[in-house]
Amino acid sequence: MKSGKNVIDGQMRILEAVIASIIIFMAFSAAFYFIYSTQNIFAQEAIDLNRLAYNTLHQIAESGIIEKTIEEETGGVDQLKIALQELLPANIYFNLTVNPINPSGEPISASNAPAEAFKKTGEVASASIIYTSKRGNIYHMVLKLTRAGLW
Repeated sequence: MKSGKNVIDGQMRILEAVIASIIIFMAFSAAFYFIYSTQNIFAQEAIDLNRLAYNTLHQIAESGIIEKTIEEETGGVDQLKIALQELLPANIYFNLTVNPINPSGEPISASNAPAEAFKKTGEVASASIIYTSKRGNIYHMVLKLTRAGLW
């Protein structure tokens, strides 16, 4: 009967090793998930915000909003702010700065963000373009975006 006890002891040792290796594997998997999954979420968030910023600047340039709001002065900064609010989702804070280059003038800024929104958040996207209007005026436009509620 001694050989039967050795067989059972050997099987128990194998079972113990399998259970221990499963526990170790689960611990490493959980640690890996907690470390890298949050970084991927923020990285994807930044990519999405950058894409949204570039698309919004493109829409502003293509639709002639600059000509209507700044050059013709039909609504000014308030009209520019309304246009941006219509183009962007409701949960996005923005800050658009338009710097006239050709007729050197004062920078124009339109924003719906609280003062601390871009300082406290972890994810801020920024896109910039050089835009030449139909009248030949050149503007450097910078759009910063962040999601409301990330800070």
